[in-house]
Amino acid sequence: MRPARVLGPAAVASGAFLLTLAPLVRLQVAPRILVAPADLYQTTTLQAADATYMDARSRTVRRGARITAVNTIRGDVRAGDGKTAVWDSFTWIGDADTGAEIDIQSQRVVFDRRTARLGGGRGAAVNGDTRVRQSGIGPFWPIGVRKRTYHVFDTKTLSRRPMVFAGVDRVEGLKVYRFVQRTEPTVIGSPTRVPLSLLDLDKPRSGFPGYDAERGDVEVDKVYEGTVTAWVDPRTGTRVDQRQESRTVLRTKDGVDRLVVADLDLRLSDADRRDRALRAGQTARTILLLRVVLPLASAGLGAALLVAVYLTARAGRRRPDAAPPPARDPEPESEKQA
Repeated sequence: MRPARVLGPAAVASGAFLLTLAPLVRLQVAPRILVAPADLYQTTTLQAADATYMDARSRTVRRGARITAVNTIRGDVRAGDGKTAVWDSFTWIGDADTGAEIDIQSQRVVFDRRTARLGGGRGAAVNGDTRVRQSGIGPFWPIGVRKRTYHVFDTKTLSRRPMVFAGVDRVEGLKVYRFVQRTEPTVIGSPTRVPLSLLDLDKPRSGFPGYDAERGDVEVDKVYEGTVTAWVDPRTGTRVDQRQESRTVLRTKDGVDRLVVADLDLRLSDADRRDRALRAGQTARTILLLRVVLPLASAGLGAALLVAVYLTARAGRRRPDAAPPPARDPEPESEKQA
């Protein structure tokens, strides 16, 4: 049996398999691999200089402070599955010099691993409150970010708010999209009572809203406003850089802002920014490999095998048949008689 007759069917089968594999890698394999990791563990540090905050222990306002915010995200693999991821986020905010704790925030997010859309159930909560309905997108951004407005959930106001595309920048050598989310002054949390001395407020007149003459305190609302800026790698959805500007005041019931209890301008640390840029580049190469390189290589090799088999078969059909062996000359009559 000729080798060509054996290799021909095998080459045809291999070529057909590779041609079939090309779209499967792009349309089936890539979407299953290019999703949010279920087992993520990530620590992010933001820093603010010349900040203002109220020290809860001493009930005094400190100015010119250095603030550190450390966020840790850990994936809950057991609670998630192939389509849904569950991440627990914990943020500690404190004075970098004294170690005084300013705030603690927690969030448990349940979201689609491909589209990044937030959902409910599986213990989803903000600061332990499972009644909060989270919507929009959270810490994870989808792959293939576009120049449009995204709705991102805000843990301060407990609502999703638009994050508007604001331009194209370069961070650590990467081309990134800049998105901005602005929150107008909004009352957050429940009203609280504070002593007049904290607000440096003279004894109010009779009938002042929220004033309790016997206790010597007054009811106030906590009012928050802020701007979050995110620099996102459009290829991977990685937040390469981040800035959070926020201001929180105590407002009495007469509508007057009496005391600034937090004025922060938090920015991602240089080390975290470089690390995120590096990881974004690595993820982008994986995306390119699965969506472009492997499908094209598979399709190209499969087509080449089929063309090679076709050309070989065509050449075989054109080759003339082998000539029959030459006939032996008949023996002379003289030799027969002898």
